[in-house]
Parts: sequence; C-alpha cells; structure tokens
Amino acid sequence: MIFCLALVLALLGPSLSEACGAKPYSARVVNGENAQPHSWPWQISLRVNGRHICGGSLIRPDWVVTAAHCVDRNPRPSGYTVVVGAHTRTGSTAVQQTFRLKQLFKHEGFSMRHLRNDIALLQLNGQISASSKVNTVCLPQKGSRVPAGTGCYITGWGRTVGGGSAAGILQQAVLPVSNDNACVQRNGYLVPVDPKSMVCAGGQGKGGCQGDSGGPFVCNEGGRWVLRGAVSWGHSQCRTDHYTVFARVSSFIDWINQKMTGGGGGGGGGGGSSCVDKHPNCRYWRHYCSYHPYVRANCKKTCSLC
Repeated sequence: MIFCLALVLALLGPSLSEACGAKPYSARVVNGENAQPHSWPWQISLRVNGRHICGGSLIRPDWVVTAAHCVDRNPRPSGYTVVVGAHTRTGSTAVQQTFRLKQLFKHEGFSMRHLRNDIALLQLNGQISASSKVNTVCLPQKGSRVPAGTGCYITGWGRTVGGGSAAGILQQAVLPVSNDNACVQRNGYLVPVDPKSMVCAGGQGKGGCQGDSGGPFVCNEGGRWVLRGAVSWGHSQCRTDHYTVFARVSSFIDWINQKMTGGGGGGGGGGGSSCVDKHPNCRYWRHYCSYHPYVRANCKKTCSLC
C-alpha cells in the first residue's frame, strides 16, 4: 500500500516527484565551508537592483520566507527580485531563475527596536520550475521545537569573517541548537532574547554574519529537511562566541498559512466555494498536509487550510 501511494504521488503533477525537504547531497556563515552546488535547493537570494541583500527559503513553488528586517526599509514588492537556483553570489547557473514579487508581507509585530517577529513572506510572480536542484523546504509543525544540542545547518552568502567581504560561493555550517537560558545569558545584553519568537544556535566558532540575514536554518528530521529558523541577528562584529539568533519558524505557522491562503489577492478564487478538494485521493494523503506543496494546494479541505 505504501509503495502504491508513493508511485501514485510520483506520477501526479510536477510537485509530487520533488517533495519538500529533499536534498540531493549529504550533508556564511562565519568559519563555514563551500556548499556543493545546488545542495540546498530552497536557498534563494533576495536582491535590490541586482545586488544580493539577504537570503531566504522556498516553502512553496511561489512563496519565500525571509527576515522582516530585510524588507523593513522598503515594503513595496516592486523594490525586490528573488533568484532561485544560484550557487555564486554574482554569477549564474543553468537552473537559475529570477522572479519579481507579487506580494510582500512583513510581520505586523516586527520592530527594529526589539527584533521580535523578524519574519516576512514573499510571493513570487510565478512558480519555480521544480527539480532536485530547485525545490522547497518543509515547514515545521506548529509550536514544535528541536532539542538543544541538535546540529542543524545555516547557509548563505554573508561575510565569512566580521568586517570582511561577502562570500562569493554559497557557504554552509553546522550550528548546534542552544537552550534558551544560555542564549539569554550570552546574547541578552545585545538585544532582549524572546524564546517564543527566536531560536539560537552556534556559539562554538561558527555563525551567521551580514548578508546571511533571512536565510535558512534547517534540520534533518526523519530524512527530510525542515525550516527551523530565518537568520535574524547576532553580534555586530560576527563574533562566534555569541549565538546566531533566528526567527523561530514554528511559532509563525498560523501567520504563514493565513497570508498564503488569505486576502490580498494571493491567488485563486475567493469565498467559501474555494474550500474544496481538487483531487479525489485527498483523503488518503492527509499525513502529507503538514509539508507537501502539491497536497496542500489541491487538498485544502482535507488539510483544513480554508
């Protein structure tokens, strides 16, 4: 039965053959290392006038999670482009695609004064051509947490040392998740640490730096990669004896789903009539609702997304 369902999923539409969180390779980032080309297929580059300013993560074929502070100065979608499939900060690849933004949502509770709720959603003006090299990362279960000490990955094109140049090639580094108290004690004098909306990692010689902002912090959970954080802040000189702090994505699942399925002309017809399943097998795919983009898009009633 499991084999049959897997076969059916593989034969259905473009998204199902490339489930979220699938990584083609085993596994700035300060003191990190060069990533294999396209080994983090959900990594995006957020750009202004063609210049990389922040990272981000593909969570749906046309939706990206990044940091609110990346778009705080200019909340207009027309001010940005998103590049997927990139490996170098300034070059191009055969699978690289560039999109303009259709919509931009900055969390209403964000402020540069306290950096809580440092999360934003970007809707692309088209859908990615999904493949093993360009694909989505899975969202975590609402309210879930990763145990302290778990080694997860940060990726980005940020400065490789404090005050240095931005990385030319995508960097990766393993950062252990910190417990809340340790992060409060180490980083709390810089910015008040809010464990509800923030998760900390690193502090052991590796971390994020300017240019990594908004980028992914992902953990391998049961063989699929789950987005646990979006790079938010750290020491101004990128000192790696301090923690890198991320927006805790699991605390924003309701907000993310509301923006993606709610108002603002996000796509599709409105009204109660849109709360239907578009595929006859939705009832068999309920366990895919938390992370699979095709199932979530075509089984909204079963997945309780409307």
